[in-house]
This record gives sequence, C-alpha cells and structure tokens, in this order.
Amino acid sequence: MDFNLLTSVSWNELPILVFAALLGLVFALVIRQNQKDYLELMGILASEYHDLLRGTGRQPPAA
Repeated sequence: MDFNLLTSVSWNELPILVFAALLGLVFALVIRQNQKDYLELMGILASEYHDLLRGTGRQPPAA
C-alpha cells in the first residue's frame, strides 16, 4: 500500500473531510442531547417515586 497517498490532501478530498467533520459534530450533539434527556427523565421518575412513597406514608430508601 502506498502511504504517500495519505500524506497529501487535494481539493478533491476537501468536501469529504468537511462532511465527515460535520457528521462527527452532529453525532456529538445528538449524544449530548440524549444524555440531557436521560438525566431529565431519571429526575422526573425519581421525583414521582418519591411522591408515591410519601403518599403511602412509607419512607424512601436511603441513597
């Protein structure tokens, strides 16, 4: 394999590299948003669980 081809980037490869960089950025943003949604959902579920236990008179387990 000729590794000299990998050392030089011509104008033909520039759109591919830009597209790959933008695709990586989109993936990172999607993963970040999924993490935020997951943490928000876990907070909602924990709050509802705590309210459910308080309504029945039981104490929530220690964390």
